[in-house]
Amino acid sequence: MKLISLTKEEYQIYTEQNCNPDFLQSVYAANKMLHDGWIVEYYKAVENEQIVAVFMIGYVHLLRFFYYAYIPRGFFIDYEDQQALKKVTAEIKKMLKKKKVIYLEIDPKIPLYQHDKNGDLVPNGFNNEHIIENIKQAGFDHYPLKQGYDVSKQCRWISLIDLRGKTKEEVFADFSTRTRNDIRTAQKYGVKVRALKEDELSILNYMEQEAGQRHDFEAVSMDTFKTMHESYKGHIQTLYAYLDLDVYEQSLETEKEPLEKEISELHVFLEKNPNSKKKQNRLKVAMEYYESLQKKSEEITTLREKYDKEIPLAGSMFVKFGREVVYLYSGMDYQFRTFRGAYAIQWAMIQQAIDEGYSYYNMLGISGFFKKGEDGYGVFDFKRGFNACVVEYIGNFTLPVCNLLYKIGMRKQNKE
Repeated sequence: MKLISLTKEEYQIYTEQNCNPDFLQSVYAANKMLHDGWIVEYYKAVENEQIVAVFMIGYVHLLRFFYYAYIPRGFFIDYEDQQALKKVTAEIKKMLKKKKVIYLEIDPKIPLYQHDKNGDLVPNGFNNEHIIENIKQAGFDHYPLKQGYDVSKQCRWISLIDLRGKTKEEVFADFSTRTRNDIRTAQKYGVKVRALKEDELSILNYMEQEAGQRHDFEAVSMDTFKTMHESYKGHIQTLYAYLDLDVYEQSLETEKEPLEKEISELHVFLEKNPNSKKKQNRLKVAMEYYESLQKKSEEITTLREKYDKEIPLAGSMFVKFGREVVYLYSGMDYQFRTFRGAYAIQWAMIQQAIDEGYSYYNMLGISGFFKKGEDGYGVFDFKRGFNACVVEYIGNFTLPVCNLLYKIGMRKQNKE
């Protein structure tokens, strides 16, 4: 068994032809890592002239003269082959000792248990606990499996929509009633969706910052958005939902027309049948709804003064790579949430994914909690509405290389 260095181009060709890499295992992710100060290298492990494993590895300073190493989403290897895993790990450890690495971390993109869209375990579903044992037998330590968000790690819990063999109509039919209605609400009011250019990313940044303040989390920076666009050129798209005030005004007028006719007919009926409680109640409901539409129409003048013709509603950034579209970041203007801009964006990108032949729509991180009131439930429930199933990965593993410094570092981390 020996490790052979690959060029960036050799790695890209091999993985995209043979391995179906995750976007985090791509050379585009490497571009982002290089921008953030990492050293990135590519290798293949060969035995008897056969490729056993391929991987991209990054290094970053951990102490002044030492490094932390990371293989995003793990090796391309048969994790069922325990002996191959041991041999590859041993060779990597030899290499990392020479590079003064304290420890290596991997987080393989391998599901642990099979879950449904509610987070429940699927009866007789798959179980990959044995792969955890194979990795541990190769010399890795396994981080304790936990629920909840950990911003220092890649997502362990995600929501995934399987698009394979489905039409847009079939995918839409699988959404929850509430989600379908929210999409229709956006359509009714003429919410439009378009791609943002790189010099328009400030729109997404504004909404992301606003969301961070509202929900008390550290929002993604404008620099990150720009770096993502630069690093993933040709594979990234940012969608923007907005309310066209001309279309919105016309939709209100269109909605008022049948109401005016109904109200007039109800008045005529009640003149002849003043004691009809049913018609009186119907008239009251119709009048209240008409008044609400009239109020919205009157507000349009004020909205035009502030926004001209276009009200920003929501923005989301996506990566398209391999077999899936990945939903990365998003934000919205909370005061205009009733127009359901976020739903319009998701449906627009899901349709685009189907048109372009992607197999999966990855809605990415959830907390792993599935009961109302628990941490992250709202995000999970939003994604579940699109019929996204829960995926739980096997977690993070560390390979000690410099044992003394590794133990000191782990003790310090555990105390924190």
